[in-house]
Amino acid sequence: MKDFKWMAVAVVYIAFAKANTLQAQQEFKAIANYISQTKVDIKPDTTKAKNPQQAEWRAKMMESLSKGQKNEFTLEFTGKESYYEEVKQLAKPTTNGGFSMTFSGMGNASNTIYKDLQKQQFFKEDEILGKEFLIVDQLPQYNWQLSQETKMIGNYLCYKATYLPELTESQKEAKAKKEEEKEAGGLLAQIEDKDRTITAWYAPEIPVSNGPGEYQGLPGLILEVKESETIILCTKIEINPENDLNIKKPRSGKEINQKDFDALSKKKYKERMERSGGSGVIVTEIIRN
Repeated sequence: MKDFKWMAVAVVYIAFAKANTLQAQQEFKAIANYISQTKVDIKPDTTKAKNPQQAEWRAKMMESLSKGQKNEFTLEFTGKESYYEEVKQLAKPTTNGGFSMTFSGMGNASNTIYKDLQKQQFFKEDEILGKEFLIVDQLPQYNWQLSQETKMIGNYLCYKATYLPELTESQKEAKAKKEEEKEAGGLLAQIEDKDRTITAWYAPEIPVSNGPGEYQGLPGLILEVKESETIILCTKIEINPENDLNIKKPRSGKEINQKDFDALSKKKYKERMERSGGSGVIVTEIIRN
C-alpha cells in the first residue's frame, strides 16, 4: 500500500512538473540573432572563352561565387510562435571592378517566415520574378538522429543532431542535368557535390523546439545548422527582453502552398535558363558602376 501511495505521488509530481514546464515554454520569449554564410566550392575554371569580355565576366562571376553570400537574421520567438526575418542593410559599395551579384539557391533559411508551433504551420513570403507570394503550408518534419556529441556555442552546451533528406524530383532532375553539364564543360559541372546531411546543434537549456528558417523539431533551440553550402550560426540571444516582441503573421502576396510554389518557380527557372543560353547559373542581380 505504501509503495502504491508513493507511486501515485510520483505520478502527480511528474504531471505537475510537465505542466509547469509547458506553461514556462508558453510564457517564455526571446530574440536570437543569426548570421547565414554561404560559399560555393568550385573547381578552377579551365575553359577558355573566345570573347575576351565574356572571359572577364566569367572570371568575375566565378570569384563572386567562391566568396559567397552573407546575411543577418533575427528570430523573435515564444513557446507558441516565432517570426524570422532578414536584417535589412544599406547597399555596400561594389568592388571587383564595379561588378557584384546575388544568386539564388542559398539554403533553407533565406525568407521571412512565421511559424505557428502549436498548429505546426508556417507562413512564408517569397517572390518569383518580382511577383510576391505568401506560402502557407505545414512545417516540414525532420527525422533527426540525436547524438551525444556536444560543443559550446557561446555560453550554451549544445548537442548534435543530423538528418539526411531524400532527393526531391527536382533535385533528381538537377543531378541528371549536372551530369550532362560535365560533358559540355558548363559552370555547374565545376561545383562539387557535397554531403546532403543537415547538421544541427541545439541547446536543451533553451526549452523551445524551434530554430532559424523552417528548421525545428529538436528538444531545444537550434543555435547552429549546416545544410549544403550554408551555415547559420546564432551570435546573440536575449532572453525575456523588456520590450514586446514584434511577431507578426505575413499577409502580403498571392497565397499558395509550397508544392505549387516550387512547381511555378521551376517553370520560371527553366524559362530563364532558356533565355540565358543554359549557362547553369541564374544571376538575380548584377550591379555595374
